[in-house]
Amino acid sequence: MKKARKTAVILLVTLSFAILIGVGAFIAFMLDGASLDESKLPIAEATLTVFDGSDEVIHCSGYTKLSDISPNIRNAFIAVEDKRFYSHNGLDLYRIGGALVHNIKNRELSQGGSTISNQLVKNTQLSSEKTLRRKMQEAKITLELERKYTKDEILEMYLNVIYFGKGLYGVNEACRYLYAKAPSDISPAEAASLAATVANPSAFSILINRDKNLDRTRMILSLMRQQKYLSQQEYEGALREEIAINYGNFNNNYNRIYIKSTLSEAKTILKDLYKTDSLKGCRIYTYYDEEKQKVALSALSAYGDAAPSDYSKELVIANNASCGILAYASNSTLSFDLQRQPGSLLKPFIYAKAIENGELLPDTPLLDAPTDHDGYSPTNYGNVSYGWISANDALAQSLNTVAVDLLDKIGIEQGYQAITDVGIDLCARDRHLSLALGGITYGSTTKQLIEGYLTLANQGIHKKAGFIRKIVDKNGKTIYDGISSEKHVLSKESAYLTTRMLLSAAKSGTAKQLRSLPFDVAAKTGTVATAQGNSDALCACYTTQHTLVCRYSATSSPFDNSVTGGNLPTKTLRAAMREIYSSDSPEAFQPPARLKKVDIDKTIKDTFHKLVPYKSRGYGERETILGTYNYAFDAPDPERLLLGDIRVSLSEDAAIISFDRFEGITYDVYLNGVQCSDICGEFYAQEQAFPIGKLEIYCKKRERTLWKMTRLVPLY
Repeated sequence: MKKARKTAVILLVTLSFAILIGVGAFIAFMLDGASLDESKLPIAEATLTVFDGSDEVIHCSGYTKLSDISPNIRNAFIAVEDKRFYSHNGLDLYRIGGALVHNIKNRELSQGGSTISNQLVKNTQLSSEKTLRRKMQEAKITLELERKYTKDEILEMYLNVIYFGKGLYGVNEACRYLYAKAPSDISPAEAASLAATVANPSAFSILINRDKNLDRTRMILSLMRQQKYLSQQEYEGALREEIAINYGNFNNNYNRIYIKSTLSEAKTILKDLYKTDSLKGCRIYTYYDEEKQKVALSALSAYGDAAPSDYSKELVIANNASCGILAYASNSTLSFDLQRQPGSLLKPFIYAKAIENGELLPDTPLLDAPTDHDGYSPTNYGNVSYGWISANDALAQSLNTVAVDLLDKIGIEQGYQAITDVGIDLCARDRHLSLALGGITYGSTTKQLIEGYLTLANQGIHKKAGFIRKIVDKNGKTIYDGISSEKHVLSKESAYLTTRMLLSAAKSGTAKQLRSLPFDVAAKTGTVATAQGNSDALCACYTTQHTLVCRYSATSSPFDNSVTGGNLPTKTLRAAMREIYSSDSPEAFQPPARLKKVDIDKTIKDTFHKLVPYKSRGYGERETILGTYNYAFDAPDPERLLLGDIRVSLSEDAAIISFDRFEGITYDVYLNGVQCSDICGEFYAQEQAFPIGKLEIYCKKRERTLWKMTRLVPLY
């Protein structure tokens, strides 16, 4: 019996050791690799500050010291999230036990025992998977965190990483965007509302469900009173407080879309310069203008609801002199990187290149008629053709056939280069004639489009458009100064003449919604059509001070055909410019000195569609136009102009001479020295005895002979 008992004890001890070894091995396995990675914790040096055009702070994210955070915030979070925060070692065993009992009793996993230290570890160290191994690793790292940092340091880091929904991280962002306040200025009620959010931002954010948030806010205020953070009087005052949220500004992306775009641009700049996109500790100085941003938001709101389907809308305002983007408003945080077809907004650069080459002037007559370019047959809106029309009117009316013919004339490569020269990205596959109509592979962003039109506004000088003036690193060193190289991609003359045509577009063309503005504004509209409806509507415009671009883009389904570039986008820009120039109008566009005034023969232009310099002994009326020094005017061919298509026929008793007459010219016709009779536009001579006759035609204007033609003609 003794022996059996001894054997049993030995077996029990052995089994216990085996279990302990197994448990130890299991725990070692579960905790393998679990250690605190301090590089993932937020640090004070990570603070990122963004300034406006006047060097005022408009955004500060990253890290806020506990001393700069209101005690109301600290107390609210401790009261609801971890009331024994300052007494436990990171793991609140009492709370864990209570949660376990509750979950067993209710047969659910509705409660956890997380402390603030736990939550900091969850947010910075581990993945979001819900497994036993992760919970064990979390506990180990939490204990390590508590050994290395003080409670205040842990609370400080926690408040800097917590998520408040709607893309807001940390109390600084939450306070500034929700309340338009610094974290140091937050009231007890506002602090309780913040603490109410973090349990489930998608359900309790005051921006999503105000009633649920306020219910939870009152509960947290009660906890703060119970835990002596508030006196009875303070508690009652907090209950009465109306929590004012910066709701309209936030929902309209008051400046968040501008800041988001700024940070994206900053990361790209740093990656290009230093092969890093880290913004930790940086100070970013922008061109942001709060008044212009309000104008952009107001203009979008004025007309945005008129679009009949789901859509994104955006409006960009830039300063011509700096090429800095002053304002950017949109109903989507993704808009600025959105590439969409630019439509007819590319046409002006084709025209500008043709002017640059000396092949075009605004007054050049062009034939608008159906064409075929090896199977590609563009048509105008409504399938209409205008016949002979000036280049000015063709661009103002945004005629497709003329734009494609013009690109074909100057060459696809030249058109491609003209568009990329002004900052609009293209790819190799975009070398085709539909480029003239904005048909490109990847589309364009509004930033690219405004950069292109800034080039026209700046008399052909191209500079990069951007949000950022300079970037200063955490050591105070300027690492980017925002000064981009300037390049003359168009002459002043070409840019100005293109601007003149776009002034016509705003007065009588597709952008005529702008004609009521009492100052010079050049504009171009664009509409991208599909078989189901219009997908995009755009307008770009500029004055001598500012350049603006507005785009409406259908998302779920196309717009109907009433949503065009000349409608909503143009009206939106009209509203914006009325506000911008409500008290001070911009100056008019002035022609550069090297443009020359040229007298042309208007009658020849209207009749024969040629630009021919007027001579003192000219054929028709005089007209003065602006010309460039490299434009090749047509040389007059008097015989072809004044005597087009001469025909001689014979009747039984007469010779009949006819030709196309020039307006305003009189004609005397002689055959073999005998004057012919002018009968109903044809000249008759008596029957001739010889088979060949000498034909003389005198072309006169006010009894002055302009041209005499002599020719031998057959009379048989």
